[in-house]
Amino acid sequence: MSSLADVLKISILGNESIHCGFHLLPYIFDIILSTLPSSTYALVTDTNLAQLYLPDVRTAFEKAAKDHGSKARFLVYEVAPGEGAKSRKVKGEIEDWLLDQSCTRDTVVLAFGGGVIGDLTGFVAATL
Repeated sequence: MSSLADVLKISILGNESIHCGFHLLPYIFDIILSTLPSSTYALVTDTNLAQLYLPDVRTAFEKAAKDHGSKARFLVYEVAPGEGAKSRKVKGEIEDWLLDQSCTRDTVVLAFGGGVIGDLTGFVAATL
């Protein structure tokens, strides 16, 4: 896990809900695996971010899972970048993919990206 000195926690309405800093991937996956135990973690991102960061994201997850003794699956679904991804069609494609991957109620759905990815992934997670 990264040093706590690398991470600044910002309190909003009494809850330290914003974490910012350097070396966040190991920190984030340590927090996720500690607080949201699951058999499956499904990450939704866009193809631009996947091309740049997906190897580092996978490595950070695998290390955190090993540190936690977790044998959880880590699945990734990539969408085209931009507002066009925020559609009923893409939402349905993600839901179908999650079901095809045998995701269940304990699956943790993660967004890795900006507004479009966050909106789309949040809507999928809330309605599936």
